[in-house]
Amino acid sequence: MITLIVVVLGALWLLGYVNIPALPFHDFLLFTVFGRQITLYNLLTFLLIVWLIDLLPDPFRTIASVIFLLWLLAIFGIISIAGFPNLVILGLIIGVVIYLITKH
Repeated sequence: MITLIVVVLGALWLLGYVNIPALPFHDFLLFTVFGRQITLYNLLTFLLIVWLIDLLPDPFRTIASVIFLLWLLAIFGIISIAGFPNLVILGLIIGVVIYLITKH
């Protein structure tokens, strides 16, 4: 199950960089919060990270929760480093892949 989430999260992360005209969900605006546009892409990523946090064991759940909070702060513009949300998602993907490789 965690592998499926990582694959879908990786695909969403990749689609964040590549704009495919047949998949317009990246530009589909849902609402605005604090003057920031929340798209369907952001909502799907949010739901996948929450689902991933629910499935991880305890020490990894804590680390993923902190990364999740950093991602939320970056999405809302409180942490305004260019490309930071994408780096956080990439770090989460790499961390879960390392967890899956080293899991016994």
